[in-house]
Amino acid sequence: MPNPSMLPAIDFTHHDFESEALVIRTDHSDDEAWRAVVDLLGQPDQNGFEVRTYLVDNRAFAGASPDDVLSAAAAEPALEVVFLADAATMRGEHTLLAVSTRSQELEDGDMELPREFRLLPPEVNLMHVNLAIGHMDFWEFAYHASLAADGILRL
Repeated sequence: MPNPSMLPAIDFTHHDFESEALVIRTDHSDDEAWRAVVDLLGQPDQNGFEVRTYLVDNRAFAGASPDDVLSAAAAEPALEVVFLADAATMRGEHTLLAVSTRSQELEDGDMELPREFRLLPPEVNLMHVNLAIGHMDFWEFAYHASLAADGILRL
């Protein structure tokens, strides 16, 4: 497990997180599976939105927890979500872990939701675009994931 203070700074220069989803690879056990994930992330969006991701493939992040990654990404205030390609991503449907960078603001009657959930790679762009334009917030996606029997968001 990496020491969070030893993680490299993420280079945010020339990246616009209103249009680019940040995907950080934290598992380096299977390069073939990673290539499959990258291919799935690059598939054209069904709604005609341009697919743009900023992939961080740096072994220094191997084994990093969501909290470690959020600490490394804290310098970028425009980020609403970070997507992690962890050990679970390298198996099965290659689901990524979506992690909110913000706290949930609860009102009376609201259900507290986890700050992370899994989603299929092709859903990353659709989620990111909806967050960027303010059409939906992270917690709406988290709610829909919580309704799925396996907890995986499938739009």
